[in-house]
Amino acid sequence: MTKNKPLISVIIPIYNSQKHLEECLSSVLQQTYQNLEVILVDDGSTDDSSKLVNDYKKRNQNIKVIHQKNQGLSAARNAGLKIATGDYITFVDSDDKIEANMIENLIKALQKDNSDIAVCSFKETYPNHKTVGFSKNHPPKSFTTEAALRAMLKEEGFMLSSTMKLYPTKYFNDISFPINKLHEDVAITYKLIMKARKISFVPDESYIYNHHQDSIISQSFNERKLDLINFTDKMCDDIDQKYPNLKNITNERRIRARFSILRQIPLNNPNTKTLLNYLKTHQNYIANNPEASKADKIALRLALIHPKLLQLAYRLFK
Repeated sequence: MTKNKPLISVIIPIYNSQKHLEECLSSVLQQTYQNLEVILVDDGSTDDSSKLVNDYKKRNQNIKVIHQKNQGLSAARNAGLKIATGDYITFVDSDDKIEANMIENLIKALQKDNSDIAVCSFKETYPNHKTVGFSKNHPPKSFTTEAALRAMLKEEGFMLSSTMKLYPTKYFNDISFPINKLHEDVAITYKLIMKARKISFVPDESYIYNHHQDSIISQSFNERKLDLINFTDKMCDDIDQKYPNLKNITNERRIRARFSILRQIPLNNPNTKTLLNYLKTHQNYIANNPEASKADKIALRLALIHPKLLQLAYRLFK
């Protein structure tokens, strides 16, 4: 590694992303920081994504390509990790894009603060051209591990997504994405943060998350979305064990994971009753929690009256 110019591996999993892929790749290849290794993992695409990937590789010496049968987002990211040779890793989803100075700003923050991980904020774009920012005027900051976990769990400028972060490659020696699961980021991002001694936060909304009809994760409900609850509970158990001061926040996250599923699940689904029983049994996680937001307290009341009220409120105010 060159001290001031570390090699950055950018891993981009791709599955039937031809509509958005060129915009994504252009945003990565046009970074102001150019010491990049761009790893494109074509996860069994059936559209023209495979051809686009090969065309870009022919024109760019710093691109590596993997073609594999369709195995899902986690398997694609893991495949990229296996061949990454950079000093640091960042992930970009193939239907998203990044601002031209994202990687440069993250590296500058790492070097300025002598940090292990750097994180930026993001914004969301919608088909109606609406854009919603997420930084909410949070200042740049250097976090301890516990403070970074707190900020991430509270979504104070950044969140649990594995994207919009720069990690040391060595952190993945014993960590990989869980295969055939949804909400895989919840399973590993906190583990990576817990490996770090210091984490830098850059409030720039440099990662651009695109909402559209053919997003990687479907908005309709399926049983696999229940992975969110299992991963959240495991995350909270691990954090509670090492950082008991965060228990009010982890308890809030446990409830919010249930809210997330209740907002989507058909009310006649047998899991609905299990979710409601959990809320009734653990309602003090929100009702008497100083870390719980007003919105969470209202959501709890609505869900306990009838989950349909929670679903209606979410559609009205999302």
